[in-house]
Amino acid sequence: MSIYDRSILPSRPVPSVSSQQNKIGAATINNDESSTSKKILDAARLIGMTRVGSAVVSPNGQTAVFHTSDYDFTKKKSNQQLWLADLQLASTLDDNAIRRHDHLRKLTEGKQYDWASVTSPQYSPCGGHLAFLSNRKDKDKSSVWVLPLDGPGEARLLAEFPISVGDLHWTAHGGIAVSASVYVDQQSVDDGGNGKDAMTATADRDKALADDDALGGLDAVLYHKLPIREWDRWLDAKMAHPFYIPVTDVAGTLYNATNAKDLLAGIPTAVPSGAFGGSEDWSISSQGHMAFSARPPLASDEAWTTNRNIYLKINHLGKDGKDQNNAGEDDPLGTCLTLDNPGFDTNPTFSPDGKYLTWLTMAGPAYEADAIGVQLYELETGVTSTLLKAEEDWEYSPHSLTWSKDGQRLYFTTDMRSRGALCSIDVATGAKGGITIHTSESSLSLHGEIDTNDDGERSFLTTVQSLTMPSELFLTTTTTKDTKDKGATQRQLTHFNTDAISETSLGRPGEIIYKGAKDEDVQAWLVRPAGLTIKEEERINSGGKPTKKYPVAVLYHGGPQGSTGDDFHYRWNLQYYASMGFAVLAPNFHGSTGFGHQFCRDISGNWEVGGIDTIAGVRAALKKYPWLDSERVVGLGASYGGYTSNWLNGNAPKGMFKALVCHCGTFDLKSSYYATEELFFMETEFGGPAYTDRSLQKDSPYQAYNPSTKVHEWETPTLVIHGAKDFRLVESEGISTFT
Repeated sequence: MSIYDRSILPSRPVPSVSSQQNKIGAATINNDESSTSKKILDAARLIGMTRVGSAVVSPNGQTAVFHTSDYDFTKKKSNQQLWLADLQLASTLDDNAIRRHDHLRKLTEGKQYDWASVTSPQYSPCGGHLAFLSNRKDKDKSSVWVLPLDGPGEARLLAEFPISVGDLHWTAHGGIAVSASVYVDQQSVDDGGNGKDAMTATADRDKALADDDALGGLDAVLYHKLPIREWDRWLDAKMAHPFYIPVTDVAGTLYNATNAKDLLAGIPTAVPSGAFGGSEDWSISSQGHMAFSARPPLASDEAWTTNRNIYLKINHLGKDGKDQNNAGEDDPLGTCLTLDNPGFDTNPTFSPDGKYLTWLTMAGPAYEADAIGVQLYELETGVTSTLLKAEEDWEYSPHSLTWSKDGQRLYFTTDMRSRGALCSIDVATGAKGGITIHTSESSLSLHGEIDTNDDGERSFLTTVQSLTMPSELFLTTTTTKDTKDKGATQRQLTHFNTDAISETSLGRPGEIIYKGAKDEDVQAWLVRPAGLTIKEEERINSGGKPTKKYPVAVLYHGGPQGSTGDDFHYRWNLQYYASMGFAVLAPNFHGSTGFGHQFCRDISGNWEVGGIDTIAGVRAALKKYPWLDSERVVGLGASYGGYTSNWLNGNAPKGMFKALVCHCGTFDLKSSYYATEELFFMETEFGGPAYTDRSLQKDSPYQAYNPSTKVHEWETPTLVIHGAKDFRLVESEGISTFT
């Protein structure tokens, strides 16, 4: 026997693949409702679920194409697939045929081409072809491929570029738009003057910079302003730009693409913007008008503001995509429609007839979770009006915009009491005419309109998920008739995970409402542990003695302006813990979205409120449910949730938590201020910079709610997880917590 405890040496954890390698032989747990044993939702089984992703509806509404991804545990790669759904056929099938996927046809998949990517499906205007992005020719870059839908034939390369592209969109104008990151510094301007297009110049320059000998061994970047990083990457002189590729239709059977045009040529601003921007940051009308959301170029206050403007270029794309020079526009970006608004303006969306432009708007210049409104601009008159005034008209915020095909209504999703709801407003009356809530259970994403009938019913292709169901496609039918019930009806169209879920031991989700900070109601999810039957719970609640008590996993979300929703999360999945036998408590504390704007704002300047609400939730749950084991409570969270773990370590009642997990959490608020790439966030949340006299006072948020000030009181064992590429909360915070 060794005299040394070698277990303390660094080691590499090995993931479990027991339950998914052959989809048999998984660990099991006795099912609550029958004698049949079911499989535990361990990490491998969770990863092994089919992920249903983006989807598009054909121009005639008769078919749809959608993306799925399956993980291969042997190859350690994902197999991406595109499927065609015959929506017209589906309307004639019974539920058994739908479950067999009789209406689906696989179009292509990545593993046939050395596990190539297959993403971003887009219909041609005629509906007979499908474009998508793939790296099947060159693993280092994505190109545009086109596939015939009405006849035999595999995909062929439609457009290849010197560099990789993303955010594919087949526009109403007829051409294709993509995004690509190109250099926008002075050298790029010089290259343009020498006749080089932006993509070619970028590819040539990247190749030169990769040559260590040519650089003399120097690998350095010189910075002159903040920010220097964004989310998970160091910034350089490249910015994302939208490119337009005219496409010609040869005899209605073949598409050919011509040269790509940089729609923001030489302008030093990014579209899409930010780490999570996409094609929703621009819109191109059938007439060739273009609108986009962008930061003012090279703004000196970029690190301190969320400001983005909506810019409009009239007739930016004429026939065959030729620039009409935007007569009368002094700004190369076009006409700024939001010059008087210092906040975040995004999601520009043209009406189907191109006569109107809508967008989402925030008023605050530095608050990324501000209330969101909807603006409408009429191109003919140049008049901007408000369809939904943030905060005044509604307690919730729209998060997307989709015009109905007839241009009469705007549909959007919103976070409503921890669900993703589908809502709409009449364009003629706006929110003053009423906001219709079509769905308010589970969580929904909207892909496109399928059909409208004479009774005012509209059918949409949507994705629906919940705490007990991974994302699947649904037909969602809404009504705006003057009836008492304006709720939607839904029919499930795909069943990729139905069998796997039926074989998996899951907990029963429920909600509890308790008094938190300010003596206000706080909602929390409580997922029963797999193994606790309804009958047994009712017996205990009626005064019976528990035959078993269950450990409690308390999961608090990040943000802090976010929420734990009725969804099937692939990282922080509540059922993962419930399947293992934990009761799961997930509080939507003050600061959570979907419970009113003031409730969300209550955490700014008061970051301890999330921890206070969490403690109150644990106490309320332990008091109400005698089958919970107060001696086995653990807390877990990431980002703000990681901060909460550290705050609880010094502030929770002694012994309440037996263990904590801090994933990418804050250890010291002042050090986080100087290291983050979002100074606007820190200054909004904590009342200004971390170097002012105010920040040194004991009641300053930087001092009063700083986990490090109570590190001498930490006693709870903590698992620390931190990634080196988290530039919002840098790895030194995790190292400090571990130390």
